[in-house]
Order: sequence, then C-alpha cells, then structure tokens
Amino acid sequence: MELISPEFGPDIRRYSPIRVDRVALAGNGSRRFDLSFFHAAYPEGVQDKVYSIQTIQRSDHFLIGQVVDTQRLVFFLTLSDTWLNQHFDDYSLNYLRGLQKTSGPDPQDRYIACLFGGAIGDALGASVEFMSRDEIIDRFGPAGIRDYAEAYGGKGKITDDTQMTLFTAEGLLRGQMRGVSKGVTDFGHTVANAYLRWLATQGYDSGAVKTDRDGWLFQQRGLHNKRAPGMTCLSALRDYSGLPGIAGNDSKGCGGVMRVAPVGLFWWSFKRNVDVHRVFEDGCMCAGLTHGHPSGYLTGGALSVVIFELLNGQTLPEALDTAKALLVTQLGHEEALTALDKAIELSQSEIPHDIAIRELGEGWAAEEALAISVYCALVSETFEQGIVLAVNHDGDSDSTGTIAGNILGVMLGTGAIPKRWLEPLELREVIEAVASDLWTCQKWDSFMDDDRLWDRYPGC
Repeated sequence: MELISPEFGPDIRRYSPIRVDRVALAGNGSRRFDLSFFHAAYPEGVQDKVYSIQTIQRSDHFLIGQVVDTQRLVFFLTLSDTWLNQHFDDYSLNYLRGLQKTSGPDPQDRYIACLFGGAIGDALGASVEFMSRDEIIDRFGPAGIRDYAEAYGGKGKITDDTQMTLFTAEGLLRGQMRGVSKGVTDFGHTVANAYLRWLATQGYDSGAVKTDRDGWLFQQRGLHNKRAPGMTCLSALRDYSGLPGIAGNDSKGCGGVMRVAPVGLFWWSFKRNVDVHRVFEDGCMCAGLTHGHPSGYLTGGALSVVIFELLNGQTLPEALDTAKALLVTQLGHEEALTALDKAIELSQSEIPHDIAIRELGEGWAAEEALAISVYCALVSETFEQGIVLAVNHDGDSDSTGTIAGNILGVMLGTGAIPKRWLEPLELREVIEAVASDLWTCQKWDSFMDDDRLWDRYPGC
C-alpha cells in the first residue's frame, strides 16, 4: 500500500506491505469499502488499522482510491518479487511472501463463471423481463428482485438467451472438431447449423436447409422448452438460405449480442495463434446470422472482444478501449460506440444507478443492452450487486442480466457467485460441461481416443 498526500510533502510517498484482514463493502453502490489491515513492516501498534476507501480505479492487480474525509490517495498493489527484493532482506522476504494474495481464478474457472454468470443473470431477469421498474419494486420491495422468482414453471429457469449461448458454443466446438478431423472448417456454417438445431428445439425448421439433429447438446431435453424466443431469431433462421452471412433484415434487437460470449472464450483458448480482429469478426458473424442492422451485429463483435481481453489480463476499461478501437473501423458503428461511451461516462458520475440505466435505454436494442450491462459491470463492487442492477430496470431484464453476468463472471470467477443463485440454476451441469469444453478444446487433435468427445461434437 502506498499513500500519496500533501501532508507528506511533495517528494515523499509512504508505502508499507500489508495483509488485508477484512473488506466490508458499503453495499449501496457508492464504490466505498472499509479495509481492515495489518502493517507487516510495523507490527507494533498497527495490527488492526481500518481505512474507509472511496474507489477511483481498480483492476485484477491494483486499486486506486481516496481515504474518505482526507486528502490521501491510496494505491494498493499485489506485492511482486521485484519490489520485495528491492526493499527487504532474505529473512523478511520469507515472512512477507506468506502474506501475498493467492492467485486469482484459473482460466477454466473463469470460463465456467462466464457461462454460469450469464445463465444466472438470465434466470434472475426471466420473471421480470416484461415488467417496469416500478412494477418490480411494487412486487419485490424497494431493493427490487434479488432472488429467483417463479418463471416458466419454476425458479432458476433459463430462457432463450442461455439456450442460444450454449448453441453458439456448440457451433464453435463442432467447427473445431471438424478442423481436427478433416483439416478444414468454416465456423459460419457450423454456428449457423447449431442455431438451426436450436430452432428445431423450438418446434421449427428452416425451409431451405436440412437440420442435423445429432450431437449431445440437442439431446438435452431441458433445451427443448420454449422460453419466449425472439421473433427475429426465429424468422431469420426459418428463412436461412444455407449461406452464412449478415441476415437480410434490419433488426438491431439484442437477440444477437446476448449469445456471443462463447466467441471470446473459444478464441482465447487459442490466443497465441489468434488476432483480436478475428475475435471481433466472429462475434459479428454469430450475431449477424439473425440480426442485419449494424448495431445488431457490431455489438456482438464488441462483447466478444471484451470477454477475450478480460481473459488476456486487461481491466474492463482497457478491454472496452480495445473493443471500441475495432468498432470505429466498421460502417454503421456510431450507435454502438455512442452507447458504450455514454455507459462509461455515466459510470464515472454521481447519478443514481436507476436513473443512469434509464438514460441508457431499456435493453431491447442491442446497443442499449450492451451499454446497460457494461455500466453495471463498471460500477458494481461484487458479482451480486452487478447482476441485481442489471435486471431491476424497465426493459429486457434477462438479456441485460445475461450480458452483465458473462462479463462479471469472467472478471471474478465462480468464487464470487452466490451459492443461492448457483445451486438451483437449471441445466447447471450442462452449462459447466460446455464451458469446460470451450477451454479444453485447445488440446483436441485427430489422434484423440475419447469417443465421448467425438460423439458430443460430431465434426461432420
């Protein structure tokens, strides 16, 4: 921890290695917390120090804040070997290294948390999707909905958002299996065919393309439930010609962007051989198969890049900068870019969250859904706070809950997800299996003797 303040003089900075004993969040969205800590360098008399911190900026590796009611800026950084070697002798190092934080969640855990998070946001928002914020508060109280409510015959039930997310993953995984077995693949075809299998689970067929109803995912009977599927997705897939490309409609509904998180996960498994441009393009491709307006598919590219770059170690603001840099190179990017910039601006303001979200829209349009979700992830101090914010508003609560859950999940890992939300989640085992396969597919090769995987994702 380093303290910077006029009281120390212009040339002095105060620093100490500390052990964090307790963090108590304000819990009101103020981005404040009380930090109880132990000064390792000065154990006498400062073993129970408490600072109230107002967060200014944070990432996985550092946090900058202000000590409340003072002029002190405080900088927290995970102790590195370089810093320790510069400041302490060998005897002290053995002690101080024992105080360092354990490493964050491993990549596979973050993959699982990404899909779990999306499904949880989906399930929490499912029962209030068509309610106004006032109606939500009237039913659930001033804090809004915070636990699963009855929807689609039970609690913790997913909707078409999670269904289509899983089929996005299946299309990518079957594309990978085809590449492994045949040496060539076309992810546009394999993802489109996966969406046609989802269409079949809803009781429809494409008029021009025969749908292969094979593979493990199609056999999951829980995915054959109709959960208010988007009309644009249904109509675009029923009219699909068999040639992947941008849909012929002018829809910018959020049904494209809400399902593309697996693109970022999938390509990060092969990050050494993948440029972020490919991630953006495939995110656009997946969303564009059903949504033809630029805002309907460019947001898919942006979200895919955000997921990819969060796994790459970028902070959320940094990942958004990368996504926006790619976004501005595309025709028709203006709406999506404006929405993201507004979300970032509002996240840095003192405007109450419910009013800020109302300014961003209702989430039915893709750029609004992405902006609301990004805002919730930027201002939240915990996974739970972010998801609650993302579903308690006028509009498409399950889709904004899904996208916010994807982002927060990949940022924070499964350990941040409340058990009361995870345990009753519908198809939890299926979601976890698909997420794990997105991680392990990097190791697939043509000499695999795992028949289970070949049957799971036939690459024909």
